[in-house]
Amino acid sequence: MAKDMETRLYKIPDADLKQLADTLAASITRDLSFFSSRLITSDNVTKLNGFATSFDACTTDQELLGAITTATEVKDDIATKIRKAIRPIRNMAELAFEGKGKYNTFGFDELSKQTDNELYRMAKRIVRVASQLQNDLATQGLQQSQITELDSLATQLDTAIDGVEAATEDRDLHKQERIIKGNILWTEMVKLASIGRSLFEDTNEALYNDYVLITNSSEPAQKTMPVEEAKTTN
Repeated sequence: MAKDMETRLYKIPDADLKQLADTLAASITRDLSFFSSRLITSDNVTKLNGFATSFDACTTDQELLGAITTATEVKDDIATKIRKAIRPIRNMAELAFEGKGKYNTFGFDELSKQTDNELYRMAKRIVRVASQLQNDLATQGLQQSQITELDSLATQLDTAIDGVEAATEDRDLHKQERIIKGNILWTEMVKLASIGRSLFEDTNEALYNDYVLITNSSEPAQKTMPVEEAKTTN
């Protein structure tokens, strides 16, 4: 049974989460004398900073997307070379067999529309058939080097296809790791920020607001009641 994918608990960009954690740690360090009544010490701040550091060390999605793009460019370049290598062989076969009979065994149809997987199989098929009919095609100028080159390109394409898949899988794995570590960090932040708000809810609005998790690029990351509303509700 497939394992369920992790879901982000935090609704803010990864970069904002790290900076928000740093700001929260600084506020708690400043207010440790108040937090001590809730048994929160510098060890808790160290723990929070450790979670933030671990999260920050995760490979970013931009890097992983870049790896996929690079792998895709390599694959596409090889595919282009394969099509260029096939076209003269197709012309030779068409002239040698007048576009019928043995010509059809090559399966040249829709060369430009083949998917990567189909193109690989087509290239390997053409290598096999061209090798078997090499004497017939020699009258049209086919060289062994052309067959060898196409065979090599087909192998390269197969490897390049795997490379794109591997880069995609790597991105998925790193994404899950980043979400897991982000959720651990966020859960700790929510707990400590909640304690901070409770400490200053009725005494210091400015300090209370330091524990409302808000980022520069988003709405409040955690919905809380304004201080005055909280007072009147209790």
